This record gives sequence, C-alpha cells and structure tokens, in this order.
Amino acid sequence: MVAEQKDSKRGIDGSGTVLANYGRGVLVQADGMSLHCTLSGRKQRIVCGDRVTWAYPPSADGPSVQSIEPRRNLIERIDARGRAEPVAANIDRLAIVVAAEPAPDWFLVDRYWAGAVLKDLDGLLIVNKLDLGTETLRPELKTYHDLHLDCIEVASQSAASVAGLGRSLLVGGVTLLVGQSGVGKSSLVNALIPEAAAQTAELTRDVEGRHTTTTARWYQLSATSAIIDAPGVRDFAPPASLVRAAERGFVEIHKLSADCRFKDCRHMEEPGCAVRTAVVAQRIAARRYESYRRLFRLYEKLAP
Repeated sequence: MVAEQKDSKRGIDGSGTVLANYGRGVLVQADGMSLHCTLSGRKQRIVCGDRVTWAYPPSADGPSVQSIEPRRNLIERIDARGRAEPVAANIDRLAIVVAAEPAPDWFLVDRYWAGAVLKDLDGLLIVNKLDLGTETLRPELKTYHDLHLDCIEVASQSAASVAGLGRSLLVGGVTLLVGQSGVGKSSLVNALIPEAAAQTAELTRDVEGRHTTTTARWYQLSATSAIIDAPGVRDFAPPASLVRAAERGFVEIHKLSADCRFKDCRHMEEPGCAVRTAVVAQRIAARRYESYRRLFRLYEKLAP
C-alpha cells in the first residue's frame, strides 16, 4: 500500500508549507498530504514556516524542493561564531515562555523581545506553570507590563487557562514559541493541540524511521492559526544587521535616544545621555539597561 501511494505521487508538483527540517530533508504540508522532500541543492537553507515549491518527477525516487517562495520575514539568531543562523520564517507573533522553574533568564527574554521588535512582530510573554506560583516573578513582570508587552499567566495542566490562551492571544497568523528548556513549551503545545504528539512523530521521522528533528516544528492550531515550537535554548541574540540594532530592540531606550546630546550616542559613557539619566532616575529599569549594555557589547565584539 505504501509503495502504491508513493507511486501515485510521481509526476506531480505543487507548493506547500515546511513543517520541519531534518538534516538533508524537510517535511512539507501540501494539499492535505505530508511529503518528505529532499533538497535539490546544498545551498538551500530552508526553515520551518517557509513556503516552497516541490516536484516529484516520474524518474525520481521521491519528491524534492525546487525553490523557496519569497519570505515575509526570517527569524535568525547569532551562532557561536557570530554568524546569522535561521530559525523560522513567515512569523506574525513571537511568544516567549517563562516559568518559576527553571528560574527565568530575563536577559534571554529581553533578547527574544528585541528580536521581535526588530522584525516588527507582535510580542507576547507567557508565564507557564502557574501552579508553582509567580511571586518571585512579579517585579520583572511589572517591568514588562509597564512597557506594554502583552503578558498572560497559564498552567499547562489547566485546560481552561490554556484554552483561553488559544482563543485570545494566539488567534490568527503564525506564532513562534520560544524559551528556555524546561519551561513547558511542549506541554503547552500538547494542551492546545491534543494531536500534537502524533504530529511530532510524523514530523521527526526520517525515511529510515529515525527521529532526527532538533529544529523548529509547525503545528496547526486552526484554519487560520499555527504554532511553531522552537527548541529550548540557553542563549539567543538577534543578528546586528540593522543599524543601531541593540538600541532599537529596547523600546524604552530607543524612545529616549532622541533626547541624547549626541545623535550617535551609544548610551554607555557619553555625557548628556538621556538614557543613562533615566536609569539613574529609575524611569528605565536598571536590569533592562544592563541587558542593553550586554547586547551592545556583544555586537561590538562581533563587529569586523
């Protein structure tokens, strides 16, 4: 039966959405069916969320990706060598998941939000594991609330709270779900999409039946909504390809930068810096300012 289904696809082509990337192949959702496609060129860098064209010539052993359609956007991170590494494409919203355990890395949260701001994406902070309590998180959550970052508190074990998340803040478009390992992203996905476990098995199985995916994975939430679950990370930094990327990624710092004495103020040690004045006056959170400084210094270190 499998051979008959495989042969029935020969000689056809089409387009579809990349659900996952696994080594030298991708899983593509096209016209109600999932296709394991090989890549037609070594230079193809395809990520979850890409729209691609594919073909299955009569003489081929299987379908292959022919081209990548123009992207609306591309989410990238800096790798250990400072090079831009693609994460996901065609995103509408970036949702950052934290929890009381493991203890949040707020500097990581800042960098994720900066990445969303630099790409003009909606940002969302999801506080998971509500049953563990959020008292220790309150000071930082207030900072984000004051900066108008949407925040929601849920417990992945509570069907009602997770359902509210799916009905309100994840409706419409594609949401990239990011965060540290252990914060419960997979539990959230499974609660939002009960069939996710079965989809994961399909997404991660290569042609030899091995589970190999370590990159982002696409899950359909509704006819008009989807979630891309990115692997948990220890660090993240958006590429510094945009002018003054560190400043522009921090909304409160970028807003005050126009009041600095010098137009090229780095907000580090320069006199007449409106940003540093606001930090001293506690109008900008000291930890957020330190987060900006760390990202700025990273970009300086990686500059050619």
